Amino acid sequence: MLLLNPKKYQRGHADERSRKLVEKTIDFFEKKGLRRIKEDDQSMVWYEDFLAFIKEEKIFADLLTPAAYGEGVPGRRWDMWRISEFNEVLAFYGLCYWYAWQVTILGLGPIWMGNNEE
Repeated sequence: MLLLNPKKYQRGHADERSRKLVEKTIDFFEKKGLRRIKEDDQSMVWYEDFLAFIKEEKIFADLLTPAAYGEGVPGRRWDMWRISEFNEVLAFYGLCYWYAWQVTILGLGPIWMGNNEE
């Protein structure tokens, strides 16, 4: 098992884009800071800033789109190693962040596995 230490993050990635997305995500949370993350969680603040970050960085598009539907964008693919890696990062910082990611995966999985090309 690999354990995440965001202060000493070093993992091998198959591509540069995957590494950058994880590093940018860690940076997002480290800039936000533990105090604010805890305050937002305890005050039940909606995590609009995180959702805006996901949109801006195209995280769902790059990490959760099969290559066949990736419109030729390099590195865009459904890859369980990358998905697991990103799960760990989000869960480290808070389950509310992980939840948005996981619900998206649960919704997309059956679509990508199904026979619904038409």
